[in-house]
Amino acid sequence: MKKNILVFLGFTLAAIVLTYPLFFKIGSHIAGFSSTDEISVWYFWWLKYAYIHNISVSFSHLAGAPFGMDLSVVERLYPVCIEMRKLLVIPLNEIAAWNFEILSGFILSAFFVYLTMRYLLKERIVAFFSGVIFAFCPYHFARAWQHIGLSETQWLTLFIFSILRLRENINKWNILLAFLALYFAFSFDLYYAYFSLIIALIFIIYILLKERNKSFKSVFWIMTVSLANLAILANSLMPLMGTIKKAASPSAWGFVRPFDDLFSQSVKYLSYFLPATVHPVFGKFTESFIGTEWYGDSLTEHTLYLGWVPVVLAFVAFRRWKRTRKTNKEYRGTREDFYIGFFVFLAFAAWLFSQPPWWNIFGFKLYMPSFFMYKILPMFRAYCRFGIVVMLAVAVLAGFGLKLILERFKSRKTKIAVTALFCGLVLFEFWNWPPYKVIDLSKVPAVYYWLKDQPQVEVIAEYPLDADSPNELFKFFQTVHEKKIINGTTPGTYANKVARTIRKLSEYDTAKTLKWMGVKYAIVHKQGYLDTGLVEEKEELDKIAQNKGLKYVKSFPPQECPDKDLMCVQKTGPIDVYEVTASPVELSVIE
Repeated sequence: MKKNILVFLGFTLAAIVLTYPLFFKIGSHIAGFSSTDEISVWYFWWLKYAYIHNISVSFSHLAGAPFGMDLSVVERLYPVCIEMRKLLVIPLNEIAAWNFEILSGFILSAFFVYLTMRYLLKERIVAFFSGVIFAFCPYHFARAWQHIGLSETQWLTLFIFSILRLRENINKWNILLAFLALYFAFSFDLYYAYFSLIIALIFIIYILLKERNKSFKSVFWIMTVSLANLAILANSLMPLMGTIKKAASPSAWGFVRPFDDLFSQSVKYLSYFLPATVHPVFGKFTESFIGTEWYGDSLTEHTLYLGWVPVVLAFVAFRRWKRTRKTNKEYRGTREDFYIGFFVFLAFAAWLFSQPPWWNIFGFKLYMPSFFMYKILPMFRAYCRFGIVVMLAVAVLAGFGLKLILERFKSRKTKIAVTALFCGLVLFEFWNWPPYKVIDLSKVPAVYYWLKDQPQVEVIAEYPLDADSPNELFKFFQTVHEKKIINGTTPGTYANKVARTIRKLSEYDTAKTLKWMGVKYAIVHKQGYLDTGLVEEKEELDKIAQNKGLKYVKSFPPQECPDKDLMCVQKTGPIDVYEVTASPVELSVIE
């Protein structure tokens, strides 16, 4: 137990160092990528706001005003996640709660892989090595910088650990562990719930192929645990179906995604083999492939680098496994043979799942799993995210490979030194700073402090209007000024339909509708129009001041980040404030 605690502390120290300086600015900064467009801290703040004001978290009257925002989907899909976030955010602030979840994801992911390898190999230093590979891979960092739900990779690893134990020892504790691990995966992100079910299916198929009827009981219990969690999810979804049907499109709730996304958000030829674009040494080389069929368009989705050190070690394990199976018949059916074979099988299956819907080979379509799965589950579109399952399999196999190398040394000190060397090589491959990947949230643009001091203001509108998808930055600014905003609407909802009719602030009808919606001030981010590079957007910006339904109030000059080495939300171009003076006219939109 003491050694496990030391290992846990070791992973904690590694997480603090590799996310530096996040831990030391835990209440004012968050982990962040090259842009600040997806700062989703607002929901953490809303949980605390709802608690303080004794209102339901299921519906927010502060965003999408005057219609509000239905959040019951989130509450029903992720109940455990929300309750845990409440426990964090109520005594802390929303930023510290966010960071605690991010950092714990790194630590627990490493620790659960460590437990898995410790269970398989009984080798503590090898287990530590595999934990480092998985937890601190580029995929995990990219998710921590942008999608907090997808950074929760720990439940995926805990589920694999649990079903491995369940196969060998069927008892109530292992059944309960498998159930809870999968339930946590369901309660934090549906993608990882989906991946966990696929992993369970792959494991069942592998067991049946290798052992046939010998492990019927373990297959039965893995299926039971999976079906039980599916039943709980179905029970959560059923009350939402009526709400979903009322939406203009099921895509409003993320239940139907465009089929074409399966091509753009699938793995490319070099996605697994090129270092992350943020690597301080090799990143520039990878950048030259962005936007090509060789790598892909998305810096987030296609950051899937496995690392050459883990891949080579995994290959060492694979090659020795194949050779031993051929030369030593007694090896077949051993515990090591079974598990190396499984993780090879898992890596190959996950690789297939990460592919586009089909390969076009000289005009012949060879269909991949994503094509068929989309027919059943059209809410999943980013199959390149299966890369984290490939990474997990490679991390485990790399541990087996390192074990073979360590067998050449007798001294434990030498083994530790060699393992430390390999850890260093892996961490160098996965390195991502400088510059530091944190965003300073301690200060916001001056206009929002000014708005906070305007007691007569109830509703504001931020322009350019985010009618296509919610602007998380506008929502974050609300955590400071605490005024209602018409922004943040969900596509397909009535509030979003109204938003789509008032995109052009230069039109007098827009001003009349804004007045009807209770808007006092329209906040115009000039840079938001200019950054598009579109002539029509520049012309729209020039026309806003001519709208007779608006009265110019004041301007706020551009601001820069206080620390040039860190990104911040305070940085902004010039911002104009207009008072809405037009007479209110109710807008009627056909649902």
